[in-house]
Amino acid sequence: MISNGPSRTFTQEAVEAWFRRLCASDWETFFSDEQLKKAQEYYRAGYLSTIDIQENQAVITKKINREETYSVVEWNGKGPEIRTSLDEEEIGIALATAGLYEIEELIAELQEDDPLLGEGLIDEEKNEDFPDKEETVASPDSSEEKPKKVKLQIRMEISAQKGLRAIPQWQSTHSNRIPVYSSEASKVKDCDRPALMRFVAEAGKFGFQFQKGSGEFLLNDWKKVAKLAEESLSNWENSFGIEYGGDAHLLKQGQRTLSWEIEARSRDDESMTLRENFHIGNRRLGTHQIRRVTRARQGATFIQGYGLVKLDQDQVEDFEWWQRNRGDAKRAHWPRYMLFSLFARKYLKTRADGQLEHWRDSIKKLSSNGVGKKFAFLRPYQIEGVAHLYALHQLGCHPLLADEMGLGKTVQTLALLHAKDSLELPDLVTCPASVVPVWQKEATKHFPKLKVRVLCKEETFEQTDEPCLWIASYTQLRRHRHLLDQIEFRYAVLDEAQLIKNPKAKVTQACLSIDAHHRLALSGTPIENSALDLWTIFRFLMPGLLGARKELEKCLTEDSSKTLQLLRRQVTPFVLRRMKNDVAAELPPKLETELPCPLNDEQRKAYRALADGGLQEHGNDLHEAIRQSSMHVFSLLTRLRQACCDLGLLPGREHLPASGAKSDLLIEKLHDLSSSGAKVLVFSQFTTFLALLKKRIKIEIPALEVLELTGSTRDRAKPVDRFESSKDPVVMLASLKAAGLGVTLKSADYVFLMDPWWNPAVEEQAIDRAHRLGREKPTFIYRMVAQGTIEERVRQLQLQKKETFRQVIGELEKPSGLADHFSSLKELIQLND
Repeated sequence: MISNGPSRTFTQEAVEAWFRRLCASDWETFFSDEQLKKAQEYYRAGYLSTIDIQENQAVITKKINREETYSVVEWNGKGPEIRTSLDEEEIGIALATAGLYEIEELIAELQEDDPLLGEGLIDEEKNEDFPDKEETVASPDSSEEKPKKVKLQIRMEISAQKGLRAIPQWQSTHSNRIPVYSSEASKVKDCDRPALMRFVAEAGKFGFQFQKGSGEFLLNDWKKVAKLAEESLSNWENSFGIEYGGDAHLLKQGQRTLSWEIEARSRDDESMTLRENFHIGNRRLGTHQIRRVTRARQGATFIQGYGLVKLDQDQVEDFEWWQRNRGDAKRAHWPRYMLFSLFARKYLKTRADGQLEHWRDSIKKLSSNGVGKKFAFLRPYQIEGVAHLYALHQLGCHPLLADEMGLGKTVQTLALLHAKDSLELPDLVTCPASVVPVWQKEATKHFPKLKVRVLCKEETFEQTDEPCLWIASYTQLRRHRHLLDQIEFRYAVLDEAQLIKNPKAKVTQACLSIDAHHRLALSGTPIENSALDLWTIFRFLMPGLLGARKELEKCLTEDSSKTLQLLRRQVTPFVLRRMKNDVAAELPPKLETELPCPLNDEQRKAYRALADGGLQEHGNDLHEAIRQSSMHVFSLLTRLRQACCDLGLLPGREHLPASGAKSDLLIEKLHDLSSSGAKVLVFSQFTTFLALLKKRIKIEIPALEVLELTGSTRDRAKPVDRFESSKDPVVMLASLKAAGLGVTLKSADYVFLMDPWWNPAVEEQAIDRAHRLGREKPTFIYRMVAQGTIEERVRQLQLQKKETFRQVIGELEKPSGLADHFSSLKELIQLND
């Protein structure tokens, strides 16, 4: 019964009100057969002019003999009541009844635009417009026995490409079915229209879209189809009757669970092939069917012959991870080490063939190969280290040597490079410029016959192709990146590998472009600021092992604890880390003490003025202050930290002598230590502070020799050699960064850290310049912290950074931003009494 359509006016509220009434009532029983026949003629012929649907009434108009006539339909709680302007009441009733057919059609059409129209609105017990369920509604002809209603039946057809089709049809006889929205339907009398309206409501609830052209309802969201199959299909069978066409009967079994696994097969000594397998019971899906599953991801989908299928819920997260990180789906082969990336996933089932299983077990239980025993200068744990690294390289893996500072990563690496007597290709060590001489010295000392070349403007890769050891600073490697395409190395080693943590930096890109058979990273602090630092190191070592960087960053943000555990499982087989206390019993432990230093009165006054001015300028919202003017905020923090050290560091006070609580305490300690013949290291971030201390020491302890090691020191070896060789008390004033890399000061008895650094890894590097192998006495470390100031907050931040490192590697890590650690600017900078 599709009309040509009168002009309609209505509101959403009005349509919903009439929707409830028509669904709850068999309204056709209120009219005689003649009235219904006449109304259907008017409806099919498009006889009506307008219909105005209001919440409490519907007004239907028609011009008859050029005169506007109308009929009004109201609802009295049990059924429709009609008023008409026509003298011929039967024509007026027919107009009104045709209007009710138009309202039904309008509701069906609105299903296409609003599939939830009427959802949850049919509640006869709470709606006063309708009688109770048990109440029998008397019609005008209730004394006459009505013919049996033509039943509604829903034909279900399903297609993996198009979705689920529901075709409502009148079941006029056992074998004769007429689609409800067809021209033939007008011939069917006494239809169960309330059932049709209930179906329309139900279809809308599940998201079916009404198709005007075919008169069908279409649902192509498989998750919604699965919901229908599990929640309401049996009710539909009871309420409407369902005829299943083709594979639609498979809906009755609900969703079936897929089992997913990755099958790994060995290809050669270093690579493998990977293939995804999906099973339903004992049956394995074909390639075309697998494509449907992968497109559906974690939702349900329909597979011909199987029905609705879904992935095992436990595997959904790992399946999503695999789809995001698998890279090119057509990739023919993968590095064997990727097995450890796959096996680290809790629910990703990986089935490896016999060769790969043996290979994986070999990594877990590395056999002793004795390659390090021929090097007499190695300690026992260093011999084990060389054997461990060599075995991993022989198995096609590329490790990270993360021994604590001072355990001899340099000599272990040089021994590894000489595990084989003959060199077929050159080796490359890339390191900070300050460490280049250290590598030269150690290589010449232990392997005097080795040809060592240092990359520079005068000597480049082009000038020789013979086997040798190339040593390049990170800066020189970046400058000569264009030559890396022309040379192949046997070993590529990155010393202080944490320096390539920024994947976008040019020096990082240069390191990643090195072509080498074996790769090795060295770092005592592979994680300086974030677990993401580790991603870049392993991007150099074993690309793909840690997945995509953005994916790792997202996971760390959403669930840091869980991600760090996963990260550790992935990297553990390839990281060798030993601590001093574990492997070098002859090295005395570090004895660390924190010295609280209350500010003096002048410092307190200056500190409070800076803090109050900062709060007035930036407000108390730390996150917003950093977002709007991060440079000014960090400048404020620097000024506050300088005030904690000495007021002479502040702008305009440079001429003042050193006069701070820390300076006083240090001078006091130096008086005592100099009389005992001790050697002392004093570290600070601020070189101006070191200059002030030098002046004061010279005045107050003139007999104490003072050495300096800062960024402006041209000949770094001279003060270092003097400090190490001196038989008298001596103090070395050193900046944290200048003394953090490539310096050995193992004769130091005492170390003073004058100001906490944001990153504890920098401090640990500086401390380990003194706490190295060869010492026979303990090393005492004193940390000076200004009480009640930003320095205490910095110290708290240091301790937090260490915790994440322990979770991933075994010792240190992470500030993700000041706003993540402090709720307000005041909390960070205020002076507490």
